[in-house]
Amino acid sequence: MTDTNYLLRLWTGPLPHQELFPDRQINPLLHWFIHPLKRRIAKYYLLFLQRISGLKVIAVTGSAGKTITKNMLTSVFSLEGPTVSTLDNITSTYNLPTTILRCSMRTRYLILEMSIEYPGDMDFYTWLARPDGAVYLNANRTHTQYLKDVSVVASEKAKLIDALVPSAPAVINADDPNINLPVSGSVFKFGASPNCFTQIKSSVISSDLKTKVELVINQKSFTIHLPFLGRHFAYPAAAAATIAILFNVHPQNIVYGLEHSPVPSRRLYLIPVKNGPLLLDDTHNANPLAVAASLDTLIEISRLTGNTPVFVFGQMNELGQYEQSAHEEVGLKIRKLKIENLLCTGPATKYTIAAAGTGQYFDTVETLSQRVIDFSSRNSHLCILIKASRSFHFETIVESLTQNASIS
Repeated sequence: MTDTNYLLRLWTGPLPHQELFPDRQINPLLHWFIHPLKRRIAKYYLLFLQRISGLKVIAVTGSAGKTITKNMLTSVFSLEGPTVSTLDNITSTYNLPTTILRCSMRTRYLILEMSIEYPGDMDFYTWLARPDGAVYLNANRTHTQYLKDVSVVASEKAKLIDALVPSAPAVINADDPNINLPVSGSVFKFGASPNCFTQIKSSVISSDLKTKVELVINQKSFTIHLPFLGRHFAYPAAAAATIAILFNVHPQNIVYGLEHSPVPSRRLYLIPVKNGPLLLDDTHNANPLAVAASLDTLIEISRLTGNTPVFVFGQMNELGQYEQSAHEEVGLKIRKLKIENLLCTGPATKYTIAAAGTGQYFDTVETLSQRVIDFSSRNSHLCILIKASRSFHFETIVESLTQNASIS
């Protein structure tokens, strides 16, 4: 680090180089004065709240499922006392200080979603806020354009656990081979094994299109009917329930909070179109882990409803060295699940089509959207999963399919 960068970081906070000198147009007043000042105020205000009013800070990180988990935690802890949490779809560098400053002396719990993109992101987050507990969901191939490989992703996220005081609980996913942390008295695991502090005993999609999850937490059984579609949502639920138990939340509030957690839009959001297809709007974003889980859900919903599965797929971005292999992996899963209707855009999805042995490629989102509209107008008994990285704006496809149709 040069002397100039060191001096700058003394003022701005320990931002990664890419955040300190972003490759986008900036407002110099905001970037070099207002935001650094806001961060300083937020940092010391949070320390004051933690020490004087007993505010408890819980942080969530992972490659997939962070927002769902954050929403679950907010729903659960709000039943115990005033709770503040980060807003959706705002870069953490700006979201965290703003969220901290929304707290008051009455706030009992602060839930912070910590999303990393660059090496050093977590150093900045833990400089700004030292959590009283943390959830580490998973580590996978996300933002590897900047983080190079999965081991770097995992170690960057693990900095959150390292930043905890020894007595603070760390909740981690025992089923993720990329998470390799030593087990100590303050590390609590969740996963499929009965040896975990929280065991995911079962997770099934019921006929009313909700997800029934059975957990065993510290040898006590819980049955939870989640308002989400997908067996994989058992993992965020297990993580949220575990940290809640460790913070002495009443079990009744855990179950009620999880069952009434808000369903975020564009994350496997089910849209039944009258006299038309079932849409699974999963257009928020895409990474290899999330795509695999969404495909499993597509097949299960298609089976339950008797509809034909269709996958509308846009390229997964920022994968770096994994771009080809990750898209081929998706294709192999499509082949395994025997999905015959695959419609793609984005150059890397050509690898998906080749690996799947089926599919159509479109040069633009507009031509793809028109093909989906034409296909669904001739075939009403379809279940269509629509998923891509956010930059492809696949929400426009969903809007095109629904704007002239009646929603059931």
